[in-house]
Amino acid sequence: MNLFEMTLAFLIVGILAFSLIYTLIIGRQHKVVEGEFDTKIANHVQKNVYGKNPIFLAYGIFFALLLFIIFYIAITFY
Repeated sequence: MNLFEMTLAFLIVGILAFSLIYTLIIGRQHKVVEGEFDTKIANHVQKNVYGKNPIFLAYGIFFALLLFIIFYIAITFY
């Protein structure tokens, strides 16, 4: 592995660790609901539904890194 691959690997692992920790923190903040109804969605989440959702953030970061890796391989080997 060269320096670029090593740096990219550490960056990916760091983002995955941050996403996992962030998701666990957000998950613990919400109380478990008893019954059939969900709780009201927080106001800051309602204002920016996609930006405040850790799942969408994780998918967005994953696909951005995936595209970066594809472009890097395409430029390097072709």
